Amino acid sequence: MKKEPRSFLPDPADLRWLVRSLDLRSFSAAAREIDVAVSVVARGVDRLEAGYGVRLLRRSTHGLSATPEGAELAQEARALLAQLEDIGASLSDQRSRVAGTLRLASSQEICEALVLPHLADLQARYPALRVELLADDRVADLVTEGIDVALRTTVGHSDLVVARALGRFERRLYAAPEYLEKHGTPAEPSDLQQHHTVTHTAQGPAVTWAFRNAQGKPLEVTVRSRLAASSSALVHHALVSGAGIGMLSSPLAAADVAQGRLVELLAPFASRTVHTLYAVSSPGRRNAARVKAVIDFLVKASKDRWALAPVR
Repeated sequence: MKKEPRSFLPDPADLRWLVRSLDLRSFSAAAREIDVAVSVVARGVDRLEAGYGVRLLRRSTHGLSATPEGAELAQEARALLAQLEDIGASLSDQRSRVAGTLRLASSQEICEALVLPHLADLQARYPALRVELLADDRVADLVTEGIDVALRTTVGHSDLVVARALGRFERRLYAAPEYLEKHGTPAEPSDLQQHHTVTHTAQGPAVTWAFRNAQGKPLEVTVRSRLAASSSALVHHALVSGAGIGMLSSPLAAADVAQGRLVELLAPFASRTVHTLYAVSSPGRRNAARVKAVIDFLVKASKDRWALAPVR
């Protein structure tokens, strides 16, 4: 008689230990988070490895990392744990209670300038909500990284995400007064080729900026940057420090302009191209109370505090 393959049903707690150990790259950090012994976390992962018969984690002096099998299991575990949390809420009298952990992803600059200043208000309104901020210029994968809400300026057409527009903005050209005192102020876009420019490394050494000429027709100027940075936040800090001229999103530059740390340049030649900031979530999580509450908060913050133009 053929022997049936052994069935293994993992403990959700062990799956959580795996996910958090990978997020924090450490058993000890995951243990401190819930205030348990490190051995509890390590044994939970050991049980998963024994049950599935595969190695899930690599241990090194640089911390923990996932094997291909571990990465696949962690991806599935994030979705399962989120579903279990939502099921628990829907079956209890806490259905509409905003609680649990919400992972919010955005670029570092949006996080620093638009999210952090208002995070205290969000936490005061929802004291049972725990927020994890993931700040990175790259586009995070909602499913594989367990992201509940992401702030993005591009969405595309996909059934894998649900996007809610927060507001509109333009990108403008800025420099610090100290830079302009030393190098002069460009009078027209073509003058930029004689100036120090600051760009993002993702754009490469030559960057084309869009403008409009005096007749309102599109005009492009290609500049070769003297300084490039790997995040928009670093570009911003470099401009404030006087490193050169660069493009910034207008809401993110507003405070520095108001306080005299930055000056807008070539405003009559601005391209007037409008961008939109979106709050993005996956279809499976959009109805979770914590996700709906945070997106509603972001919509209000974008209107009342971030000076974004309303979406028409």
